[in-house]
Amino acid sequence: MKKLILLSASLFMMSVSANAQEVARTPKQDKATNEKLTPEQRAQKLVDALSNEIAINTDQKTKIYDLALGKINKANEIKAKYRTAENKDGLRADLDANRKEYRKQVKAVLTPEQLETLKAKHKEMKAAGKTTSLEQD
Repeated sequence: MKKLILLSASLFMMSVSANAQEVARTPKQDKATNEKLTPEQRAQKLVDALSNEIAINTDQKTKIYDLALGKINKANEIKAKYRTAENKDGLRADLDANRKEYRKQVKAVLTPEQLETLKAKHKEMKAAGKTTSLEQD
């Protein structure tokens, strides 16, 4: 009887540990797929995310695409510059400055109505703990 109980308990533990290894997709895995995308694809992804949040016309899409591509290329240059350096604070500061400049330029392209709609949606998304379109890389 003891052997039967031990055998069933061990089988139960093996099945639990096997299921525990199946992990849901994490943000780090999403980031790894972003690195495989070309800068053009990443820029298009940023434009698509923004156009899903607010209605933007084709002229605005092309301008924002150009801005996003410039931001991504500059970020790649910054990362390459700090790749060998140990100064992580300098990397973070330069990337933050690049991101702020991009946001400022995108906001200059949008109309005041679009900005208000975007701000309202970003407040909702931040309350839900999600990443906004202008925060993506």
